[in-house]
Amino acid sequence: MKRSIALILSLLLLGACAHLPQHLPGDKMAHDTQISGTLAQLDGHAGITPGAWPASNWWESAQLPALNNLISEALRNNPSLQAASARILEAKAAAANQHATLLPHFSAGAAVTQEHFSQQGLHAPLNGKTITYGVLNPLEMRYHLDLWGRDSDHFRATLGEVRVHQADYAEAKLLLSTRLAWHYFLLAGDVQRLRQVAHAEALHSSLLRLEQQRWHDGLSSARTVYLQEVARARVRQSAAEIQAAIAQQRYILAALAGHGPDWGRDIPVEPLPTLSTITIPRNLPLRLIAHRPDIVAARWEIEVAAQQMGAARAAFYPDVNIALFAGWNSIHLGDLFSPGNLADAIGPVISLPIFEGGRLRAHLREQNALYIAVKDHYRATILDAVREVAGRLAIWRQTRQKLREQRQMILAAEHTTTLTESTFHSGMTNKAEAYSAQIQETEIKNQLLALETKNAQSWVLLHAALGGGYTPRKNPA
Repeated sequence: MKRSIALILSLLLLGACAHLPQHLPGDKMAHDTQISGTLAQLDGHAGITPGAWPASNWWESAQLPALNNLISEALRNNPSLQAASARILEAKAAAANQHATLLPHFSAGAAVTQEHFSQQGLHAPLNGKTITYGVLNPLEMRYHLDLWGRDSDHFRATLGEVRVHQADYAEAKLLLSTRLAWHYFLLAGDVQRLRQVAHAEALHSSLLRLEQQRWHDGLSSARTVYLQEVARARVRQSAAEIQAAIAQQRYILAALAGHGPDWGRDIPVEPLPTLSTITIPRNLPLRLIAHRPDIVAARWEIEVAAQQMGAARAAFYPDVNIALFAGWNSIHLGDLFSPGNLADAIGPVISLPIFEGGRLRAHLREQNALYIAVKDHYRATILDAVREVAGRLAIWRQTRQKLREQRQMILAAEHTTTLTESTFHSGMTNKAEAYSAQIQETEIKNQLLALETKNAQSWVLLHAALGGGYTPRKNPA
């Protein structure tokens, strides 16, 4: 009879617990965003060379030791990267702290208390007396029974946070290496352009002296001299602008490497590499861009939100703890360890969320809204990644097409210069035309350097769009 009454009371108590809201989504990660097609289809197979992928040190394929050393230095000293690394350590500590809730807690306790009881108090035998009593519990234990998986959900959520921060660190590393390579190629291009501009300035100066002499000899007008002076001034202005740009790029690279501006003055500059291909599988499926750190982070944010929603759901059910202690207690310290003063206790402690004023339902709806939001963010991140890859491939292909056309223009300009010099030596033209042909050839070569710089930067941005060779870790340890 007593068992039946206890069972009925238990069922009534469980029925009195807070009710779950209806029409909530499941708590598993959704993978309903599908990506089809291949990168090769987007690029028309142009510039794609079959090979291993991913390669985390993608910048090394440019074969520039100075760039490799610069990025290695930045990965050691960049403050943003160090901050991202600290967040991983913090997340791991939080995961370890949450894991402790899954384990029983053992402790020991002792207390000595002196108390005076009032003359008219409730403790008649002790009224008006002062006593000293002691408690010594060498064994105390508390254990939370995770019957509904709330602690496990919280723990899995903290592990997901570790993975999110690891992906964020990889994203910060990819962004840093991308910016370094992009600015380094801009610096290298400007250094080479400055040499071309210096050569053009020398040609303009020679042409100006020639025009001045011809004007003095009465063979040309002053207008020709003034026009040539304007042309030389423009070249000098261009040289000054390039010098300022070179200094700025050195300052930027020094800051990215975690150093002061003066450090950037010693950065060695190598010639721009010839980057016409990118080594990836020819039929690389677009779904493999899921290796991008931002997509990995967004995917783990879904897992974290799902686990947090599971924990919020479990809060609607009874909470059960097991408590145990064993030791001695006595109101007379002299006989504290007498066999008769041995005390122990063990049993469950149950709390039932019967009425919480809507707090639990509101928290669950909040977690549900967060879950929906991170799912939408995940889809948007994937679509943005696909668009970015397609755009980077298109720009890269267009730039390489312009490079081919520009090189043909250079061949034509070189032939023109050769023919003009031949006719000058034959006495058919004057020296001014030969100078003009050389100046035009220099301008075309300067345009080629600008395109080669843009091509190298497009190569960098394409690697970044593909995720930079990031491979997610299988565990957060």
